[in-house]
Amino acid sequence: MERMKPHISVIVAVYNHFEWLRLVLDALRRQTYFDFEVIIADDGSNQETVRSIREYQAAHPEFSLIHLHHADEGWRKNICLNNAVREARGDYLVFIDGDCIPHPQFLEDHFMMSKKGQAASGRRVDMSKAVSDMVESWTTLPPDYFRKARKEVVRNILRTPLTATLSQLRRFIHYPYFGPNTIGLKSGGMLGCNMGMFKSDLEKINGFDERYLAPGVGEDTDLELRLRNAGIKCVKSSRYALMLHRCHPRLPMDSPDNRRLLEEAREKKTTWVARGLKR
Repeated sequence: MERMKPHISVIVAVYNHFEWLRLVLDALRRQTYFDFEVIIADDGSNQETVRSIREYQAAHPEFSLIHLHHADEGWRKNICLNNAVREARGDYLVFIDGDCIPHPQFLEDHFMMSKKGQAASGRRVDMSKAVSDMVESWTTLPPDYFRKARKEVVRNILRTPLTATLSQLRRFIHYPYFGPNTIGLKSGGMLGCNMGMFKSDLEKINGFDERYLAPGVGEDTDLELRLRNAGIKCVKSSRYALMLHRCHPRLPMDSPDNRRLLEEAREKKTTWVARGLKR
């Protein structure tokens, strides 16, 4: 039987760490918005992770979950994201990372912020190690997982600098939706682990630039730059589309090739890239 076409395709970028991906998928199954599919864009995870994903698929046949995997040949996130975009059946695309657990209203918020000619980005709670370790210890995601994480932030207030605690807590504030004039939506600041846009708008710039072969500088900044150059508005909100982010060491940010590509895009006001969705 042919599957119904969803409105939203959620694309989850993954490399190993199934213990977190499982929680992300559990959170997606508990969303208040239901018209979506999930595509795992797997940048070469090991066979243990692949097996765990397949077992999760088998355990939840009611959940529209597609797993796209390619060989581990180094950092090729943009390539596997484009592969997922080609597979996506939804009109609207939401991109998240496999270590970011979305709020129950995450997709409802992205649906609310969706508009043709506009890309929207939410924000994330960068958890302390103590809170992150607690979340990672969950074998299943509690129904009130956001409240539990917030409570743990407060409980660890003596072990965490006050500025860091306050920074975490303010990311838990979710605004109610009062109408078409969304409160707290402003220009700028796209976040690659939490962004949404119409597929037709992404196709105008030929998707992600596959010449980026290292993490850090440029991988999502380049996308925002080219969207703006193509006349697509980029907005962000710190009060909608919230998520919990796993505590881990920062990736290196010093790729000279990435910097060169980004500067080239700025100087030439690039929109379309040759190595993208269409090659």
